[in-house]
Amino acid sequence: MIAKWIGKRVIMGTIVLIIVSFLSFFIMHAAPGNPAAAYYGGNAQTLTVAEQQRIEKAFGLDRPVLLQYGTWLGEAVKGNLGYSAKEGRPVIAILLERLPNTLQLVALTLFVVTIVSTWLGLRAGMKEGSLLDRGLSIFSIASSAIPPFWLGIVCIIIFSVQLGWFPSSGMNDVRGNGGWLDRLNHMVLPLIVLVFSHVGIFARFLQDSVKAENRSYYVQVARANGVPDRQIRKLILRNSVIPYINYIGVTIPSFFGGSIVVETLFGWSGLGSLLVKSVMVKDFPVLMGAILIIGVVVVICLFVIDVLMICINPRLRRGKLV
Repeated sequence: MIAKWIGKRVIMGTIVLIIVSFLSFFIMHAAPGNPAAAYYGGNAQTLTVAEQQRIEKAFGLDRPVLLQYGTWLGEAVKGNLGYSAKEGRPVIAILLERLPNTLQLVALTLFVVTIVSTWLGLRAGMKEGSLLDRGLSIFSIASSAIPPFWLGIVCIIIFSVQLGWFPSSGMNDVRGNGGWLDRLNHMVLPLIVLVFSHVGIFARFLQDSVKAENRSYYVQVARANGVPDRQIRKLILRNSVIPYINYIGVTIPSFFGGSIVVETLFGWSGLGSLLVKSVMVKDFPVLMGAILIIGVVVVICLFVIDVLMICINPRLRRGKLV
């Protein structure tokens, strides 16, 4: 049964990746501009029409878009994502250089958001009508309404320019040894922006679940029978955390979306900044490779969330594996 369930998840994940890559490929080719511009390099203005046609034919850009996509997909299945039109290096090598940096930032953000939002959501939900309860509701709306790039600029002005506490860009100090403390110091400001953008709405979601559980009949019975508040909180959290974990899984793509803005603003050398740079120079092989890699990471994360949900919820385990 478990093998059958995993097989279904793999097939669904593969279909999602094909749809994402298909839409991305056609949207890129439908965008204004010549897809072969990156291959022309700095000689675009001096190339003759015949030379441009020869370059396009060499890279298969003169063929129908559907045929180009089929060729790209066939090579991608084999692990060959092509070569960068700008750098001339294998796309997979460029992506593997950037992927760990993005995963470090996203994983640490997700960890901090989960810890802080769980504490806030539980505290606020257990004290319905309190100042913390109302304040968290206001904070969640405000934090989700503030654009990350604006918040990032404010953080740079305050913490880097005026106070000089943290570096404004980059991943390592040129005078440092490149150790993890140096990396962590450069990660503080991007982390603040990403955590601020997500923690309010995450805490609000858990807050509502805790409120609903706190009003339920079994909690009232437990209180009437003198069960200690600590045990009741544990029981409420255990039941509230199931939809919360599911919500985390659904919103994982937003962490990668937010990292695009944050990495670009803070000069963090990850997939997000690579995506922006590839769009600017129309480096389509790198762009498609980055989208595919992010899609694979998101599908794997969702699979892990599903496995976690099944492990902690017996009803889901019976329903999905039977």
